[in-house]
Amino acid sequence: MTAGIASCLSSLASGATTAQPPPAVQAVSWMVVDGESGQTLAERNADAERQPASLTKLMTAYIVLGALKRGTLRWDEKVQVDAADIRYVGNDEAKMFLVPGQRVSVKQLVQGLIAASANDAALVLAARVGGSLAGFEQLMNDTAQQLGMKHTHYSTPSGITTPGNYSTARDLSTLALRLTADFPDYYAFSSEQHFAFGKFEKRNKNWLLGKDPSVDGMKTGHTQVAGYCIVATAKRSQPSPPMTRRVFAVLLGAPTASARITGASNLLNYAFSAYKDYLNSDSTGGHVVTRMSGPKIGRADGT
Repeated sequence: MTAGIASCLSSLASGATTAQPPPAVQAVSWMVVDGESGQTLAERNADAERQPASLTKLMTAYIVLGALKRGTLRWDEKVQVDAADIRYVGNDEAKMFLVPGQRVSVKQLVQGLIAASANDAALVLAARVGGSLAGFEQLMNDTAQQLGMKHTHYSTPSGITTPGNYSTARDLSTLALRLTADFPDYYAFSSEQHFAFGKFEKRNKNWLLGKDPSVDGMKTGHTQVAGYCIVATAKRSQPSPPMTRRVFAVLLGAPTASARITGASNLLNYAFSAYKDYLNSDSTGGHVVTRMSGPKIGRADGT
């Protein structure tokens, strides 16, 4: 899972003949990655720097979950909502309708952040963990650098359209792999189809959760500038050779909500049908190698 993301060419099977072409995807940039080997299976404009909208919250969640793992933050801690932290959350933004002076548990805030994409939850958590919004944004950029996200810069914890807030499909796939490996409890929240807080209720906009039982995350996003974006992931059993695979699809700049869901679904299905994972006998590589499916594919040792 922590293996570096290889180029599309590095995923070609030894002994395979012709690659099955990826499906047509309506998005400015996209890529699909095998979660076990870390190999890129297909991509288009994967290094284009774009506003990531609420996919920004993947990094916010990564840092918050890190604080919880280290014990500097507790799930049952009640955080008081400061008026200054949510002052600029607009009426048209996704939110869980926090009010100044309200005390909310960290667990509820994390649920709102991930399942409901609540911008007010992102800002309250950022102020608590980073000491200030500016401090948290510095943590975001330091972490992006540590993870090798070379074409990413953050200037907001929520993902609203902000100068200097950008990422790429490739960098977001890197983050998705690390978030999965380092904090698998993320999926307890991203797999929730519905979120409720007081009188507020919202359906998770990752509609694949209700359509495909193998999908359990990760995040959607949308602004006028960014278009419709998604990091979708699914985990399925592979019968031969028997193992479980996880695959990630990243789409940035889809024209509609339906296009991002269709595109993500098509890429996930493509990855599972056109490729297989094999245990890697080469000690110099990762424990798994991904190769194209086909009757002539040999074992991972090339035989």
